[in-house]
Amino acid sequence: MAEPKKPAKPAATKAAAKPAPRKVAPAPVARGAKKAMAAPVKKAVAVAMATPVKRAVARPVTRAVVKKAVAPAGVPAAPRERRPRVEPKPLPTAPAGQVPLIAADGSVAGALALPAALTLTGGATVLFQAVLAAQANARQGNAATKNRTRVRGGGAKPWRQKGTGRARQGSIRSPQWRHGAVVFGPNGRSYEQRLPLKVRRAALGAAFAARAGEGRVLVVEELRLGGDRPRTRDLVDWLAKVGEVRRTVLVTPAQDERLERAAANAPAIEIRTSTSLKLLDVLGADTLLVLRGALAALAARASATEAA
Repeated sequence: MAEPKKPAKPAATKAAAKPAPRKVAPAPVARGAKKAMAAPVKKAVAVAMATPVKRAVARPVTRAVVKKAVAPAGVPAAPRERRPRVEPKPLPTAPAGQVPLIAADGSVAGALALPAALTLTGGATVLFQAVLAAQANARQGNAATKNRTRVRGGGAKPWRQKGTGRARQGSIRSPQWRHGAVVFGPNGRSYEQRLPLKVRRAALGAAFAARAGEGRVLVVEELRLGGDRPRTRDLVDWLAKVGEVRRTVLVTPAQDERLERAAANAPAIEIRTSTSLKLLDVLGADTLLVLRGALAALAARASATEAA
């Protein structure tokens, strides 16, 4: 008779029956060994961080590098050519009491005696007073500060009158406050000084006579600039023929638009008429060029008997 088969055991029972693998613990590492292993790694990281990273810079394709020619050793460099220096032409001179007369082409045509009103010497005190008055009248005198009416803000009382322990205040724009108003500050004034008519005339004649004595006054017979629209170059070339004029004031008998347009681009040339010429123009210019037609009008302005 056959033996009965035994029932099969479940898989879970078989797995449980197998012994679990033993975990092998890592070998203990000494403290000094850990530090020795981490030191090279930290050093490599520090070196990598300290080394600058080279970045690629994009350069334009059209950039061309031109190498300068270098002279071989022992060979002296060629001397640098210098531009020839143009010596300035001195101004023409005239005898005492006279001024040079300049022709239309810039050459000297002789000498001319000045009117008596433009040859008076002395009057240093009158000239000093006139210069001070002219400089004072040129001041604008527009320096101004803001008082409590003009300063913005401060309409509300900053805190109540009593009970705070602080000093009473009515506005944050009071003079003792920062950003407050200004007391007794400048609010614009006039520096005008008025001189008598005879003093002004005498000062103009004395200044003109002083410049004529220094040889800085020239009388022009006629000034011809070709074309309807003369250029600045034509005027500058004509002045170069006259001499070293430097800062020049050209006095005309009447307003000339063509001449003013020619001198517009020349900062060292000023155009004045016989009626608009001022005392500071006479004293501030290096050279005075007076057209012959304007000489009589200037003498009338400097004379005490004629109307200004």
